[in-house]
This record gives sequence, C-alpha cells and structure tokens, in this order.
Amino acid sequence: MAHPDHDEFLWRLQQATPRLWVTKFIVGLNVAVWLLNLLSGMSPISPDARSLLFWGGNFLPFTQEQPWRLMSATLLHGGIIHLGFNMWALWDTGRIAERFYGNTQFLVIYVFSGLFGSMASLFFAASKTVSVGASGAIFGVVGALLSALFTKHNKLPPALVAAMRSSMLIFVGYSMVMGFVASHLDNAAHIGGMIGGFALATVMAEKFDWEEYRRAGLVRATLAIGGAIAVLVLIWNLLPAAR
Repeated sequence: MAHPDHDEFLWRLQQATPRLWVTKFIVGLNVAVWLLNLLSGMSPISPDARSLLFWGGNFLPFTQEQPWRLMSATLLHGGIIHLGFNMWALWDTGRIAERFYGNTQFLVIYVFSGLFGSMASLFFAASKTVSVGASGAIFGVVGALLSALFTKHNKLPPALVAAMRSSMLIFVGYSMVMGFVASHLDNAAHIGGMIGGFALATVMAEKFDWEEYRRAGLVRATLAIGGAIAVLVLIWNLLPAAR
C-alpha cells in the first residue's frame, strides 16, 4: 500500500477533527480543580496526603468503599510541578491523539486509561499511600499513539511515523526509569494506563483510516468500551483486601 503524502495527510486529519476541544477541556478542568484545592488551603508545592485524600485521592481502603475515587484521583496533583509536567505532556500528546481518533473516541481513551491506571495503582502504590495525578490517563494517550504507529504505520507518512515513534518510545522509557528511581512516581498507574490506552485504541478505528472508520467505527468503539468495562470489573473483583 502506498504511503500517504505528508502534507495531504495532515490536511485531511485536520478536516476530520477540526476542533480539539477535548484536550483543552481536560487541561482546563485539571487546572480548575488545582485552583479549587488552593482556595481550600492546600499547599501549592507539596500538599499533604490528608488533603489529597479529602479531595478524592486514590487509596485502597477508601476507594473500595468509594469507587468514584478511581476517577477523581486523576484530577488531583501533588503540587504545581506535578500539575505543570502532566499538563505539558497532555497538551503535547493529546492534540495529536485527538486528531487521530476524533473527539469522542479520544475522550473515551483518556477516561478509561485513567481508570485503568488508578486500578493498577491499587495493587501497588495506592495500597500503601494516597495516589493522585493524571499521568495514568496521559500514558493511555501515549499508548493510543503507539498503537497507531505500530499497527497502522503503513497508512501514515513514513517521516511522521519515524519521528513520533522515536519521541514516544523515549518518553515512555525515560518515564519508566524515573518511576523506578523516584519513589513518589506511580509506575503502576503509568503502565496500567498505557496498556489500557493501547488496547482500547487497537480495537477502535483511527480517523486517518478513513474507510475503516466510516464502515465500522461505531461498532469497534462499542466493543472497546464494553471490553474495557468487563476488564475493569474483573480487576476490581481481584483487588486485595484493605488492611
């Protein structure tokens, strides 16, 4: 199959998803929540675990009683540096992924990746302490991009594939190494979110795969959502007992 022309591909992608409102909305929502945290008296640099838990942090004994914490924890951050790095990463990767998958599918990938990241954390970091941050969801966005780059590379411009594949793998590798070196980073959430995003995106049809998206996009998205819910329920039932 002939590779598409780079400029034509970018133009068609922009026409398919002209407005990137989801990425902007998520960034704005995270910043708004952080500002509300500050108004409540939370430290802007290093908030304590009690405050993060009050606002919906992910911690096994509480989350098992209040499952909504799986999502609320993805809107909380451990200070302005944590928030700034995550929002930069989301802005950088989200704008591309939202073009690739369209507004609605991108939102689905982000939300479910965040849930998978929070769920994975319950077996590790969040079983011992309060875990917060959007990084699980953001790694899901990266996973979705990697899915496109490795499974549909023949439908993408070669130069774009080479550049993005290298930058994505470097980002993942660096983040994984830092996650093992720095105790405050939640690698379980990163890995869980990335696997979730990769799996969801692999089932879904990308918008640059025009024929497949128009033919089976809705069916494949429905299957991806149904499968994600089933896996989340299964993992939930495997959670360790809170101590």
